[in-house]
Amino acid sequence: MNNVRRLKSILNRVILPILLLAPVIAGAATPRPDTRPIGAIPTGSGTYEATNLIGTISVVIRWALGFIGIVVFLIFLFAGFEYATSGGDNTKAESAQKRMVNAIIGLIIIFFAFVASNAILSFIFQQQI
Repeated sequence: MNNVRRLKSILNRVILPILLLAPVIAGAATPRPDTRPIGAIPTGSGTYEATNLIGTISVVIRWALGFIGIVVFLIFLFAGFEYATSGGDNTKAESAQKRMVNAIIGLIIIFFAFVASNAILSFIFQQQI
């Protein structure tokens, strides 16, 4: 019983204040002077900041290629699962292998589409996605 009381005492006197004061010690609680005008969107906050048509097109291209890449990767995972669970059936295994090869080809095509769209936007419009 004495050990439990001593452990609680150490917890209350040492560890708990350190945990409560950790943001202050790290500087997270110190406010920074704000020099932005009232109502302005802060930069680097993750909000969409492009105001021209080319910026909007580059964001749409980036999101579309990312989404298609995720779908192709999921197809590859599903084909791998189908190959692993084929159970010795050669037709299922061959079908899964073909689907995996097609998924890899799709990922390569998506990569080159990203490179091509980035090159077109940077050379013609002087903007990268």
